[in-house]
Amino acid sequence: MLFKKLLNIKKDYRYYLEKGEKYLADDRYAEARDSFSDALEMIGDAGDQSLTASIREKYEEAGNRLGDLNLTEAEHAVRSGDIGKAEEHLRMVLELAKDSSIRERAEKVLAETVSGNPQEILGREIDSRAACKGALEEEDHEPNGFDEGMGAEDRLALYFHSLPGDLPERCAAMGEKFARGCILNLDGDKEGALLLFEEISAEGENDILDYEMAIIYYHMGKTARCEELLLRSIELNALNPLCHIGLVHLYTDTGRHSMALPVLEGMIEKGIVPEQALIMLGETQAMLGDEINAIESYSRLLPSPRFGVEAAGRIIPLLEKNGRLEEASYLKKRFAKGCC
Repeated sequence: MLFKKLLNIKKDYRYYLEKGEKYLADDRYAEARDSFSDALEMIGDAGDQSLTASIREKYEEAGNRLGDLNLTEAEHAVRSGDIGKAEEHLRMVLELAKDSSIRERAEKVLAETVSGNPQEILGREIDSRAACKGALEEEDHEPNGFDEGMGAEDRLALYFHSLPGDLPERCAAMGEKFARGCILNLDGDKEGALLLFEEISAEGENDILDYEMAIIYYHMGKTARCEELLLRSIELNALNPLCHIGLVHLYTDTGRHSMALPVLEGMIEKGIVPEQALIMLGETQAMLGDEINAIESYSRLLPSPRFGVEAAGRIIPLLEKNGRLEEASYLKKRFAKGCC
């Protein structure tokens, strides 16, 4: 990590812009979005406004494409009956995509999914997309359950490419058995995936494997085993962001919000997806009723081109609730296009 930072000292926005454009051309949307975000940060508020606007458009394009892929994945999850996974992907769509048509489709499917009746709206969305693309090609049903829409390799690539940091490369290097386990997991065969992951783990401990197994155990209701694996994965690799995020979600989902705080603070201190950690820290503080510190956490994100608008949208109601109307009014004017 230290050497990586030293190597990046002399890199300006052009490096990250070129990198983002290459990722975008290669359909690696998550990496493209991160690179464009880095380019925007390098330019800063004092940079050329037309250049900033151009890069922001590319950043939003990458988010829209990634959102559209997640929408496809959500529709597949609904057809497979995995409503929990569908909701996760739909919420990612709403986080990633700025395109109104993509967001509207996701909001409709999400609303129907939460109400427990997704099939009618999902059918309409599939028909609409098919009309634009032409008739879907008929394919033989594979044993792993992939029928229409994205193929197994595309689904796996989407999963890997959406991971932060060096995880896409590390996961891709894990081998064929790991890839087969991931595909089984994505297709809802958690038992089959777990069996393969445990076979690989028997050959040697690995933080990625521990994380994948932990999430499966969580969905099986075995939260104690999930926690054990997440803690072990962090011991194996203290910089794996997914392991920390998984532990935070486990603590909050099981009502142990106060235990999530030191995990998030440690992530921020170590530079482990610090902006995402700040959002989660603010959420957790707000859940605990600590609104003053939640405002402080969110405020640290206001300069961020990636999370500034979202942070403002979370701060404003807290400020209003605490009678800080002048500050709330200032943020509304500053971020009017994005959150108010």
